[in-house]
Amino acid sequence: MERDERSQSTPSIWHSIRARGQILYPVILAIGIVGLSGTENPPAPGFVPSFDKLAHFCVYGLLATLVFRLIPQTSKNWRSALLVIVAVSLFGLSDEIHQAFTPGRSVEFADWVADTLGAFVAVLVYWKWGAYRNLMETGRRRKQN
Repeated sequence: MERDERSQSTPSIWHSIRARGQILYPVILAIGIVGLSGTENPPAPGFVPSFDKLAHFCVYGLLATLVFRLIPQTSKNWRSALLVIVAVSLFGLSDEIHQAFTPGRSVEFADWVADTLGAFVAVLVYWKWGAYRNLMETGRRRKQN
């Protein structure tokens, strides 16, 4: 079998991801994070203590979930989970460094910790809690049927 025929008969994981557009979600979120961190410090609601840490936890948890969803279920293991957590954590660190050069912003170690914890908790919950994973995948299954 020629190389072209083989590649057409067995599409790669990247082809199927791109075909479904799944890779766009984490990319769009990452662009949004970078864009927002390049602006002056947005006002936070005063009624929630440490709102910015909660926001970091949730947004980076969502980013980690979106990235982890790209990995086929049969390939999800502790290594792939750790890779996603480290990648999202490093992205959070780069975002904090970016803020050092943004007027009105500063580097906060606690923000990076919240980013990393959000990624860790989100990946762990998505990977190990089937009910949550099924809830997250419901929209994808409906579109495929």
